[in-house]
Amino acid sequence: VALVVGCLEERKIGPRSSVWSEPEMVDAGVAEFEDTEKYLATAESIAGPYVWGRYDILLLPPSFPYGGMENPCLTFVTPTLLAGDKSLATVVIHEISHSWMGNLVTCKSWVDFWMNEGFC
Repeated sequence: VALVVGCLEERKIGPRSSVWSEPEMVDAGVAEFEDTEKYLATAESIAGPYVWGRYDILLLPPSFPYGGMENPCLTFVTPTLLAGDKSLATVVIHEISHSWMGNLVTCKSWVDFWMNEGFC
């Protein structure tokens, strides 16, 4: 479960995906991440069905310092990914891959945590 509080708007970008953000940034997020369904379909062709149902993206305020952080159904992303040309959308692809390696299958201990990032 991911819990988010704020003045948020939702824009659908696919049959199982939406972008959520503050009203000032939501349309830019849609333009940047509109290919998410294609990314999901490609990942499914490699790793099997996406079992989590939804894959939404939450575009956070500028104070979020990391590129992205995935949860099974919602990925948090920084607005610094809004390049205007989709060149930084690879962060979303990386976070989608964690739906399989990291969320569905994970390591026994922190010793092998490198595998979660290494396979993504």
